[in-house]
Amino acid sequence: MADARMPLRVITAAAIFDGHDAAIGIFRRILQSQGCEVIHLGHDRGADEVARAAIQEDAHAVAITSYQGGAVEMFTHTREILESNGFGHVFLFGGGGGTILPHEIEHLKDKQIGRIYSPDDGRSMGLVGMVQDAMRQARDIDLMESSRFESLDSPITADDHGSVSKMLTMAENSTNGDFADALARIRSVVESEVCPVVGVTGTGGAGKSSLMDEVMLRIRRDNPEARVALLATDPTRKKTGGALLGDRIRMNSLTDSNLFMRSFASRDSGREIADCIDRAIEVCKAVGFDLILVETSGIGQGNDAITEVADVSMYVTTREYGAPSQLEKLAALDFSDIVVLNKFDRPGAEDALTEIRKQFQRNREAFDQSPESMPVVPTIASQFADAGVDRLWESLANILNERFETSFVAAEPRLGIDGLPTREPPIPPKRQGYLAEVASAVRGYHQRTKEVSESVRLVQQLEAAAKQMRSVGNNSSADDLESEVNQIRSTIPSEAWDALNSFEAMATAYSSGEASYTVRGKEIPVKTTHETMSGTKVPRVALPSSKDWGERLEWIRRENAPGSFPFTGGVFPFRRQDELPVRMFAGEGSAERTNKRYHFLSQDQDFNRLSVAFDSPSLYGNDPRERLDIFGKVCESGVSISTIEEMDRLFEGFDLCATNTSVSMTINGNYWWHLAAFFNVAIRQQTRKFVGEKGRPPTKGEASEIRSRTLSTVRGTVQADQLKEAMGQNTLVFNLDTALKMMGDVAEFYVDNDVRNHYFVSISGYHIDEAGANPITQS
Repeated sequence: MADARMPLRVITAAAIFDGHDAAIGIFRRILQSQGCEVIHLGHDRGADEVARAAIQEDAHAVAITSYQGGAVEMFTHTREILESNGFGHVFLFGGGGGTILPHEIEHLKDKQIGRIYSPDDGRSMGLVGMVQDAMRQARDIDLMESSRFESLDSPITADDHGSVSKMLTMAENSTNGDFADALARIRSVVESEVCPVVGVTGTGGAGKSSLMDEVMLRIRRDNPEARVALLATDPTRKKTGGALLGDRIRMNSLTDSNLFMRSFASRDSGREIADCIDRAIEVCKAVGFDLILVETSGIGQGNDAITEVADVSMYVTTREYGAPSQLEKLAALDFSDIVVLNKFDRPGAEDALTEIRKQFQRNREAFDQSPESMPVVPTIASQFADAGVDRLWESLANILNERFETSFVAAEPRLGIDGLPTREPPIPPKRQGYLAEVASAVRGYHQRTKEVSESVRLVQQLEAAAKQMRSVGNNSSADDLESEVNQIRSTIPSEAWDALNSFEAMATAYSSGEASYTVRGKEIPVKTTHETMSGTKVPRVALPSSKDWGERLEWIRRENAPGSFPFTGGVFPFRRQDELPVRMFAGEGSAERTNKRYHFLSQDQDFNRLSVAFDSPSLYGNDPRERLDIFGKVCESGVSISTIEEMDRLFEGFDLCATNTSVSMTINGNYWWHLAAFFNVAIRQQTRKFVGEKGRPPTKGEASEIRSRTLSTVRGTVQADQLKEAMGQNTLVFNLDTALKMMGDVAEFYVDNDVRNHYFVSISGYHIDEAGANPITQS
């Protein structure tokens, strides 16, 4: 029964709460180049997700990278789940640079849990060498060994994912006779039982996998008992024989035990579906799935292989199909029961919807019906709770119920008043060119600066010349020069002269040794010079010494002093002298332990500038749990905070409303809860202070006043940079659109509640820079 030609199937993933996916990305590419079929899960994958994928995909091996601690627990828990499900043969390997310690590597090896490749292995074997070494060990596993299928001697159901997975391996690799015999033994549903097959096809990059994930979420929501199988095909690379089976990375719905997925490589089929798909469908029908979804790889204009296996066909496309005439060439518009226009939030999508509806109408010669009645459904699969996907599931459920007498339930979609899904991009269409507008405005500003500076310089030079002419008695020439000066002066904005006068006043004040500036109505005196140990007086702010008015004006408009537009030196004229710009950074273990660390760091200091580092479960919005892979991350690389009580203990002994206290929180993807908890702790502190002073709890009005005063007084910042997370760190909890909208909600809260001393975002350009962005893409 063994097939020596069967490629190695490898699951690749970055460990739970780990956004560092660069390494696993490199290894999955090397595995593909070596002829492996790689099922890639991406970053932040728990042991349950990895093991579930290995079972459903019947993989030879699993590769995991772990750079955030907890590697022993991650590999151990993955091994435990695999063994408890009869898949203990799966080979585990991975690495984590120097973050996985030598004794941990030895422990995992001695316990036969997994093979961890260390930096020393990398130096001696190289990247490709490590992959080839892992492949040699994985090749010892024969997925077609007859003993693996001895348990398939009686009927099985769709709930038994391990047995279903083995049958799908037979469907893909065994002979017709062996497969037919096994299918007869495991059949638990009569052949006449209805199980519709929905084929999903479309162009590459149209969002088929994301759309199927959203559809399966709707099925689970409306039909929680329904058992659904998704069979997906991705192309095999002819050059290497390897394949990236990447659809699973989009499937967040697979946590439900009633949902099952299997990925296939096209191998020798040369088509958009694998040759074994018809067999795989037979298996899914035999074990009792209620619905089967078959997803193809990306297709061209004339491909229609999906019609050979599907009862209902769905074609997924986007606006990027070219000219309207290209629609006339699409075979899919002839055979599809539903056409899905995905990514409907993109410019031009509404025109595309009209064009597709009209072409669908022409193809079916349905001229007695309106184009709007054609089964063309616009969707935005990437949008949270998209009403377009709701409508798609409703349309599909109606077709299935009508044709196959099934009883699928579909909630009514909440469409916009135009009957289309709501389209609310983070940046409105009219503002999508805002960077170009900003760049144009800045260029115009600098061009005006250059022109006005030249005019100011010319005025200075002509006035000097007129003065010289008058001093030697050449009054006629002096009059002509002064007339020219007046003419040029009339073209120069008054703001330019005001800026030069302000510069003179500033230079005089700064050279006097003392000056003052005003912040929120309070005048703050400062010394403008610093005396060195040798007695030299060094100015704290160095102004240009040039006497040229043009050079001065250029400096004023391009740089200027701190506290003045364009604020290149900061928004305040001078740095504070009463508080050093340092942070007492801590985050280790429990709230109590970190609190002790804060008190140690701030001992004998006149100020408390606390900075919080959170552990991975907190960063990703998870509670501490005893599940081994999560437990291994709790209190690692930061403090664990999951309740307001823990946040309260974290800052015990520090008055969060004191003028010498500020708190910076390094958290992004899940910052909303932690920010709210921080504010609540500050309010609790002030309430306890009130009770201690008054001997009674505050009245409702007094409590409201305490809340208002606290929110406007508490100092600090939260990082909360969602764009940085999307581009460089991979700890987004929500999709980017939702995250940005929630950032806007927080900003609105700050305005409504007069939160004046706390910053709701701290832009982290250096993280984006480390991810490879240049200054333009950072903007």
